[in-house]
Amino acid sequence: MTKSKEKAIAQKPRRAKSKIRSLQALIRELSLRRSKSRSLKVVLTNGCFDLLHAGHVDYLERARRLGDLLVVAVNSDDSVRRLKGPTRPLNRLDDRMRVLGALECVDFVIFFQEDTPLKLTQKLTPQVLVKGGDYRADQVVGAEWVLEHGGRVRILPFLKGRSTTAVIERASAKRPKIVKKI
Repeated sequence: MTKSKEKAIAQKPRRAKSKIRSLQALIRELSLRRSKSRSLKVVLTNGCFDLLHAGHVDYLERARRLGDLLVVAVNSDDSVRRLKGPTRPLNRLDDRMRVLGALECVDFVIFFQEDTPLKLTQKLTPQVLVKGGDYRADQVVGAEWVLEHGGRVRILPFLKGRSTTAVIERASAKRPKIVKKI
């Protein structure tokens, strides 16, 4: 294979679905990559990612820069309903995962059923655990585990005015009212 063909193959973007993994497949993948590079820095973040917007993209790009690869753990539909209420999620889990997988900054996407990603964090043991918003590190689920295993916890501020709730509220306010004629 020529060098130019190798370079073209190396630069070919991965398909969104190829980034979606089961827990067992992701554990195997990370184990293989860690065996090849002891200094591999895995970054983990999580969330509902119900309606992807510029705030999410900014946050994920900044999270990715903290390590060598970014794993995004997504709340299942049932988990989102328990956390956000009966009208959520707006988008189904498989759609949310595919959209996240389409982002260049995201290396792997996985989902979890529980309300928190503690078990997932313990199984993956990332070197960097990232959460967005106004949390303190001691409030982040899994922080204690990551710190005990030599990792670090980072809190990244959100972009002001960029939230799923704000998008939903703006969209709802702009809907025309339908008047029934009798």
